[in-house]
Amino acid sequence: MSERLYQPDFRSIFGANYANAFIYGQLDSLVWPIFSEIEPSNALTNLLKLENDQGKRYFYNRKISLEDEKIELVCSNIKYGLVQAMDLHRDYGINNEDVLNVVKTDPNLFKAILSFDLNESAINSIKTIQNQIPVVGVVIYPSFLKLDITDGDNENFNELIDYCKENNLFLKIDIGNSNLPDNYTEYSTYDKIKSFLSRHSNIITILSGLDISGDFNLYYQLLKLYNNVWIEIDPRNFGGMTPTSVFSQLFSIQGLVQNLWHRITIGSATPTLEISQMVRGFLEATDVLNFSQKNILRSWGFRNLNRLNSSKFFPNVEPARFYPIQEINEINRVENNNELNLTYKIKLRSYAITQLLYITDLIERVLNLSLEVNPNLKNGELVIKPYHTTVSLIMNEHEFGNYLDLHYMFAEISSKNSSQFLHTVSALENRADFNHYDHELASTYGNRQLILPIVDKKLEIGGRENYYTLVTFGPRTFYINIKIKLIKEY
Repeated sequence: MSERLYQPDFRSIFGANYANAFIYGQLDSLVWPIFSEIEPSNALTNLLKLENDQGKRYFYNRKISLEDEKIELVCSNIKYGLVQAMDLHRDYGINNEDVLNVVKTDPNLFKAILSFDLNESAINSIKTIQNQIPVVGVVIYPSFLKLDITDGDNENFNELIDYCKENNLFLKIDIGNSNLPDNYTEYSTYDKIKSFLSRHSNIITILSGLDISGDFNLYYQLLKLYNNVWIEIDPRNFGGMTPTSVFSQLFSIQGLVQNLWHRITIGSATPTLEISQMVRGFLEATDVLNFSQKNILRSWGFRNLNRLNSSKFFPNVEPARFYPIQEINEINRVENNNELNLTYKIKLRSYAITQLLYITDLIERVLNLSLEVNPNLKNGELVIKPYHTTVSLIMNEHEFGNYLDLHYMFAEISSKNSSQFLHTVSALENRADFNHYDHELASTYGNRQLILPIVDKKLEIGGRENYYTLVTFGPRTFYINIKIKLIKEY
């Protein structure tokens, strides 16, 4: 639970709708539409019968019902299952019809990922299906289709990409490590994917089907080059490793958590494996990580996809509840021949035990409010201070990795056991005081007051300066004081 109790102000990274990660449900990003009571298409029937030279079936299939799947999802605290098609332009595969038949049984639980071979336009088919069920993405299988994703003259592919961008649908590219016959891997090489991404940097692209023991490290490098690239982890290519071992191996890659935490999606490939086993492996692997990596992965590892389509993935609670700025009240105004002094009392709310709240936007808002009603004044100073002994002010760069490092450092310190300190006593207010580290944080790391110059109606500060309140012993409402002095110039 520490990931929920000590969550950062994600509003300052992802926007107000995603301030609180935990009002969104977790997702299983890869579910095959193969359930005992759902009649399969001819292509799916043929896929499940497909055998290799040794008479072994290519596609492992646990025989489960929809009710079995729903129990697995509930057990694993998963709210959504993304049901995926596999159009290989062959007499075997998984048709969009198979996806449609599953998703329409419970469109609140299941969402669709469609698939097309792109021998003809896919747009009308997508629109027809979208009128029946929620669609969140499209997947293509270049190595099985012999699809050249670098061919700029492929009108059907270009049309699909444009439609996905316009309708908030992600594009999933399967690398093709699935053990199926007639697999032309030259169509999904690193160079092919890189070339595609260099020309399509503004569409969310998820790479799936990566071999954890093989090409994962190679394709992972693309995440450092392109911010629109995500990676899906699923059990199709675990190859003799448990989910715990797979996640442990992944999270031990230098820099992977830092680059990947907000662009990772995890699927079970049900009915290949249970989502419960994937969740268990993820929790066991993250349990040994440091405080910040454990918490950030557990916050977003199974939730990241919520941010890609707000019309299909809904919060459990109104996101506005977690907006930290509650009230801005002018409490005093003093004016003489030389200056105007305006004093504001700001009510804020934190929503974690310890939280570093971003307030640069608040400071600018109050400043602009003052200048709008006094347009002839443009120079002076702004003074900001908190009212509380466990609330302080922090100034630093708002690069989100730096912000998260600071937040989790403060959160980890505040979570330490205070029982050895003298402050752990029965307070005068007849309650136990046990927050030594909250007071230590406020005194050691924060400022009790900041003075910011105003020059020509703007704060005269460094280009990377940003401001936060460090608030502990929460969630709580608290107050800060902002005083603005504007000089009258004649």
